[in-house]
Amino acid sequence: MTLDRAYSRDLSERYDRHHFGGRSGQFILRRDCGTLDALLPPAPGRILDIPCGTGVYTEHLAGRGYDVTAADASQPMLDITGQRQTGATPKLCSIFDLPFDDGAFDATITLRLFSHFDRGEIGRALAELRRVIRPGGRVIFDSFRWTPRRWPLLRRFVAQSYIYEIAPAEVETLIREAGLRKVETATRYLFSPIWQRKLPYPALRALAAVEKRLPDRWLLRTFWACTRDD
Repeated sequence: MTLDRAYSRDLSERYDRHHFGGRSGQFILRRDCGTLDALLPPAPGRILDIPCGTGVYTEHLAGRGYDVTAADASQPMLDITGQRQTGATPKLCSIFDLPFDDGAFDATITLRLFSHFDRGEIGRALAELRRVIRPGGRVIFDSFRWTPRRWPLLRRFVAQSYIYEIAPAEVETLIREAGLRKVETATRYLFSPIWQRKLPYPALRALAAVEKRLPDRWLLRTFWACTRDD
């Protein structure tokens, strides 16, 4: 995200409660972290978490033994991340202009961001993320193939930020155009994880078990792991 589109202090302070609040929200966070564990190269290694947000993924990665740089375009988000005392290096910056050397990281992680970007912005960000990973490193991000948050009737009555949908085939095109190659993918969530968080915990666990039996095309969120195509 660019500096002029960063989260305000008020939104930053409400972020964790909105996405990961309660027992159900923590269950979703554990699912996300488990997916990251499956896609990342083994620790130790240097990881760029951008946008780090409130540091929930940063905290997990640091606990797994990675050397994490927590970057975000929002200073309030970085302040909250710093309160977790993970030892991560904080950096205020835009994903389109990363202040790091070429090949500085073993992997980058970008979650819950590209759904707010159009295709051109995703392509620009992927090219910059490619630049800062070493040969054999990984760029990990997620995308939404569909979401009810785009439905006009719902948006009329429920205030939601705009979400971009993008088909997996289009994502693969953007990956190739950025000089990357897909290594692995994982699909999760029958409907928006923000809404799943509102389900009672037993119902959410049952839904997660059902999702494992569904075809990928029915699930809305794809996690991508890519490497440099050179």
